[in-house]
Amino acid sequence: MSYKDPVAASARKYKPIQSAVPGTTLGPIPIDAFLGGEKLYDTPGVHLHHRQAAVIHAEDLPTLAPQSRLRGQVFPSSGKNLDSQIANRMRSSGLSGLSIFWGGLVRIDVLKVLPETCLTFYGPKALQTHVVPTEEADEFYQKELGVLLTPPTGKEKADDWMGLETKRQLQIKYEDIERPTCDVAISGLGWFSVVPVNKSAGISNPVSEVTAGELTFIVHVPKPVEIFVRSPMPVGKAGGQWYDYRELTEEELEVRPKWFF
Repeated sequence: MSYKDPVAASARKYKPIQSAVPGTTLGPIPIDAFLGGEKLYDTPGVHLHHRQAAVIHAEDLPTLAPQSRLRGQVFPSSGKNLDSQIANRMRSSGLSGLSIFWGGLVRIDVLKVLPETCLTFYGPKALQTHVVPTEEADEFYQKELGVLLTPPTGKEKADDWMGLETKRQLQIKYEDIERPTCDVAISGLGWFSVVPVNKSAGISNPVSEVTAGELTFIVHVPKPVEIFVRSPMPVGKAGGQWYDYRELTEEELEVRPKWFF
């Protein structure tokens, strides 16, 4: 556009005005951007009630905004300091029987996994992961919400917090331990990738002979935040090792939306 209109070309020297958090445009804003007198309109974004940004406090919204390149946080990780009781339990049976908190916004109860199963979290760096035995998860959440588990930030916001009212059980089948089974996406926050066998975990009792089975989780989120299960996204160098491109089958082409130009 700036190659054809001198007004638009002169405007290129100014950086766009934007908010760190979407949803701050309350009405149509006309912008004089063209020599012919036409206007460019900035319009309000669509409010999506099922996203995390719609349920947390406005002061906590910047914690959900991306600040840098997205990098996965692998759990369990040898570089993460864990309670000795938790560490011993994970060495013997992996993540089974544990609950992982992703900030104060997500709780993942691990019901049934392989000893080498790991989860890789992709989302805001401000959200830290914490793990406790599932039988202690309710008490831990009530005690640490707003303190260790943030957002919500601070006890005042925690007192007004609705809690993790939505609960969904996921039974995830896997047929190939060499690649992630799926991604579990939390609307407006990020996702975690489920890897049946993490060969670099260094856990005893290897189960490399297992080639197929089922993993079971219960995911808790605030109401009405949605949980999606999708095919794994190939991220980084690790994704390049297992991802294989393939053409769509005839059945997939039949149900694919048609585009007309």
